[in-house]
Amino acid sequence: MNTLENTVSMMKALPETDLVKIQDFTRKLFQKQYNNCPFPLKSKEDIYRELEFSRKQAAEGNCMEMGQALAEIREKYGL
Repeated sequence: MNTLENTVSMMKALPETDLVKIQDFTRKLFQKQYNNCPFPLKSKEDIYRELEFSRKQAAEGNCMEMGQALAEIREKYGL
């Protein structure tokens, strides 16, 4: 049996009250994971808006080759 099958078989044997406790604990783990994220979460609309802006900048030539950009970052920050 793989991990998923073992987990499902164990959960089938548990009473509903224990399943609710497991669900609450799992929810808290996920919330903790997202609370430790140093970046604000973005909506799909925000991501599309930023992509549109980025594509517009590239179309206007406001971009540089990645190797050049990395070289400038390394020089600027001493990496």
